[in-house]
Amino acid sequence: MQDRTIFKTVRPSESFAPQIDLLKIHHFDNRAKMTSLKALQVHMRCETVVELNLPFDQSISQLNIEQKAIPYNKHDVKRTKEFALISLPNINFRIGLIDQLGPNCINYNDTKIGTKILEERLGRDLCFELDGWTPRQTFRNRVALDDIIFPYIRFQNSEFARVLSWMKQQTLTGTPVQTKGVFTELTAAVGGLNFDFGTGGIHGSLENLVVVSDNEWSINDIDVASLYPSIAIVNELYPEHLGKRFVFEYAQLPIERKKYKKGTVQNAALKLSANGTYGNFNNIYSPFYDPQCAMTITINGQLMICMLAEWLLTVPSLQLLQANTDGITYRIQRRHLPQAREIQKAWEAYTRLTLEEVEYKRMWLKNVSNYIAEKLDGTLKLKGEAYWYPEKFPDDISNASPSSWHKNLSNLVSTMAAVAHMTNGVPIDQYIRECKDPYLFMICEKVQRGAYFCIGSERTQKVLRYYIANKDGEPLHKIMPPAGPEGEYKRKNGLSDYEYQRIKETVPAGVHDERIHTKNKSRYEIRQSTFHAGFGVIDCCDVARFDFTKVNYEYYEQEARKLVIT
Repeated sequence: MQDRTIFKTVRPSESFAPQIDLLKIHHFDNRAKMTSLKALQVHMRCETVVELNLPFDQSISQLNIEQKAIPYNKHDVKRTKEFALISLPNINFRIGLIDQLGPNCINYNDTKIGTKILEERLGRDLCFELDGWTPRQTFRNRVALDDIIFPYIRFQNSEFARVLSWMKQQTLTGTPVQTKGVFTELTAAVGGLNFDFGTGGIHGSLENLVVVSDNEWSINDIDVASLYPSIAIVNELYPEHLGKRFVFEYAQLPIERKKYKKGTVQNAALKLSANGTYGNFNNIYSPFYDPQCAMTITINGQLMICMLAEWLLTVPSLQLLQANTDGITYRIQRRHLPQAREIQKAWEAYTRLTLEEVEYKRMWLKNVSNYIAEKLDGTLKLKGEAYWYPEKFPDDISNASPSSWHKNLSNLVSTMAAVAHMTNGVPIDQYIRECKDPYLFMICEKVQRGAYFCIGSERTQKVLRYYIANKDGEPLHKIMPPAGPEGEYKRKNGLSDYEYQRIKETVPAGVHDERIHTKNKSRYEIRQSTFHAGFGVIDCCDVARFDFTKVNYEYYEQEARKLVIT
């Protein structure tokens, strides 16, 4: 069932008093980052995570107001204040921009701040129509890739050349033109990697492998500095309706940023403006909207990364480990490293882009999205849901990305045990059994509207915090409403709504008809799924219910071992 949450936008002019909107600041109004206050309470390690156990469609008695509603509201107001204090760096950053962007910037998300800075530089007359509010845009119903691929893109490798030839024959269409999900199963096997292409970027990685550097071998990671903004700037790309004025103003952002120290408001704001603008080339609500401009950047970006891979593969001993949207990781004999670096310089001169290099001591590659990289100084880069965890609790879970509050931080003890085992040789059972932080064992799940959880036969909260137990634990089930009218025969697959309704009108109620129903005569029923089959759980929405003597350590050790790469 889809989440039907609707966010009502309240304009500043409609507010009775100045507002600080934490939902907007952290961009929780974005569907990909939707996060409830209850989920935040789990992340903040609140002692209690409370839901109001009262029906929303009925009047509340005075007794329930006093005994349930008021204590619930006090609890949530207190938790909201705590999150506001955690968010003070975000708030203070926006306060520092008020003189430049006006008081409304207090509630802008990071991307919007970047957009507004560039809008101010370009001027509202260029970015908006005469009414001052409707964004000027370039709509397209077709983008021929042959028209946007840079003429200097060329390959000697037959696989890359095949992909380039195929791309040049493609035309994206739609009203407006569709730019997502239009490439499927476009791959090239080169240098031992399968390069997977898309309209958004390229990916490829060796899998389930441990790589170690030593006196003979080096592990090097090279990334393009600010790939997408740099491609736009050096190739003078711009939304058609904004013209070359955009090129000038956009190119000034990284130049001006260098004038300010890292950590200053000015430096951070200019970085947001440069990085945040690219995404708006494909944002149909933005004054920067021009999908052809967006595709020119992403298509050429991945092809240039392929050129870099092709050139590097001419170096003896070089082995590709990973390729992603903005860089490559490779293993090479140290005596050939100078040759590889000369090729990197030649590629930089050819593309006018800048590479940044990091040398790793060790890497554990699960796949392109999940890996661990140990730098020469011993610090770890933890990538992906499999291995990332916050370094601090509970007030800093944003150390790996601009915002991580929307992530599910369940069962971190297994993740941390697996990382400690691989990087430092700590036995998994020792790490987990010596851990005395109850929150690291906790798991959080939530259900959408219409569904609910049951532990055993007892119904629980919709946002549920629990742990795996070997004593007093009971099975956890999710109960979901039927996918269709309960008790009716299931609809036959592949049938259009029109055809289904046309035939259904001729079929008596309750009668099975193979023209519109499945052959096995199955019916729509309440659905049930089981979490952690074979294990029992205990609700710990109140942390006082957590009991180390009841923890099923075998479960957590088992989950940790699934993450270990040897």
